[in-house]
Amino acid sequence: MSSLRRNIIIRLNLLLAFAQRKDLNQLSNGQWEKLRKDLVYVIYHRKDVTADDRYFMKIGAILDAQRHLVSAINNLKDVGVAHLHLNQQGVIIATVKGKPFSYRYQPDDLSTALNGSLAYLLDKARITREELLECANPTCQFPYLAPKTIRKRVVDYDEKEPPPSMRSGRIFVPIRKPAKSKRAYCSTACARVVAVRDYRDRLRSDAQKYERAKEKERKRGKQRYRKKILKK
Repeated sequence: MSSLRRNIIIRLNLLLAFAQRKDLNQLSNGQWEKLRKDLVYVIYHRKDVTADDRYFMKIGAILDAQRHLVSAINNLKDVGVAHLHLNQQGVIIATVKGKPFSYRYQPDDLSTALNGSLAYLLDKARITREELLECANPTCQFPYLAPKTIRKRVVDYDEKEPPPSMRSGRIFVPIRKPAKSKRAYCSTACARVVAVRDYRDRLRSDAQKYERAKEKERKRGKQRYRKKILKK
């Protein structure tokens, strides 16, 4: 895979992950700034966030843009078709001495910018519908949290049903095509979480091994706690 296509897929996965987030109403100021940095990278392919970017990406604009994207991504995965609206936008043409002219579209609103970025990145990534995979970790939105804690972080969920993040994994595009016999994960964190769960499930089938493993985990936990206290 070329470095250019790899970069396109990385930006596409950032956009897919943003569209499927279910914890935006719970973010801290630092987490909002990290999210803006990701969106700037998706749209403009740069990592520095300017004052103009912060003004363009106000919290209300981000929440509004996400509502349009999430249904489109689900439609692309399920039926292969999505309709997204683009508002007014301008185009900037520029060059520097000794370099050819280049251009960039400048939308008037964030929703148009992200909708256009999704279309652009999907086109440049040259992927098929079958390459939109679901993470094999059903809790990949909150990989390290218990279901009770997840419920507290998800807004407008039905108490009688598991929260949306528990029903299926996040849609993503793999950098490398996984083998048909293996499960696909959107990140190494999800792969580790599922591996630990599978390991514990195997241990539970043998009561003695399970108790020994739990005792080892308790000892390691105490050791980590002592080291943490000593550092202070």
